[in-house]
Amino acid sequence: MKKTFSRIWHEVLGRPYQLACPMDFGAGAPVVLLHGIATSSVNWKRTAKLLQDLPVRVFGIDLLGFGESPKPKNATYDTETHAKAVIRTLKRLRLSESVTLVGHSMGCLVAVHVAKLRPDLVKKMILYEPPLYEGLPAKHRYNVRRDLWYAMYRRIVKYPRYSPTNVRALQKIVVRAMGFEVTRETWNSFVRSLKNTVMTQTTVEDMKTLKTPTEVIYGSLDIVVIRGKAKNFFGETAEHISSHTIPELHGISSRASVFLAGRIGQAIGMSESQVVAQIPKYKKYLKSPKTKIIKTKQP
Repeated sequence: MKKTFSRIWHEVLGRPYQLACPMDFGAGAPVVLLHGIATSSVNWKRTAKLLQDLPVRVFGIDLLGFGESPKPKNATYDTETHAKAVIRTLKRLRLSESVTLVGHSMGCLVAVHVAKLRPDLVKKMILYEPPLYEGLPAKHRYNVRRDLWYAMYRRIVKYPRYSPTNVRALQKIVVRAMGFEVTRETWNSFVRSLKNTVMTQTTVEDMKTLKTPTEVIYGSLDIVVIRGKAKNFFGETAEHISSHTIPELHGISSRASVFLAGRIGQAIGMSESQVVAQIPKYKKYLKSPKTKIIKTKQP
């Protein structure tokens, strides 16, 4: 009976799913963390540990199909489905103010769509290693990188069913580069999210039209993401977007967590010195010659 009701409610009537929020702690400005494809909110554990010392309330949400959230077999797992599930979850939290939305990898694509559908819910965005492939400037090196990854992704989506052989093939292609954690339980949501969210995106165009203050953070050692300056990617008029580069691979390492926690602190209004007082390693990161922080005028 419960399964029948759920199928009618979500598949027939199109009502969004309620997502799991295993991470909920602190008091202060609300910060919502969205993980990447084929991972879960556990991926934010290093960042969360640092945020415990800041005046924030942190919510780590498991995206649809991953972690402790529902894993419907017939969901499309496109950006719209993911974003509407996040929006429903945020509404259920009954927050009194808009949130700082932080995404990693595919979570960035979902975050931007959340801001597109409900800009009133999002105060600022921090997008760490967003896999932007569509809507980029027509440069040969961008096209080559995009086509290379798309060719690999197409090989993956050819296998709609889980099998040990498919997982071994996937490990050879991209698991190590992107940190995927694929299981029999998440294979369907992984493949469909890859096809319908990562490979079918309007994120760059959406970011140009949004007015939400946004920081894009790249890893200089990240081979998955196509990097570029904000003004080149989003246009000279996109003053609400800034871009930074840190020496990281594709993933939320301990070092990256220091920088992310620091940027979150500053995003909620803390000064650099206040953040450094709580996260001393942030100062070392800021002074590193390999860290490039571009300060832009925020509306």
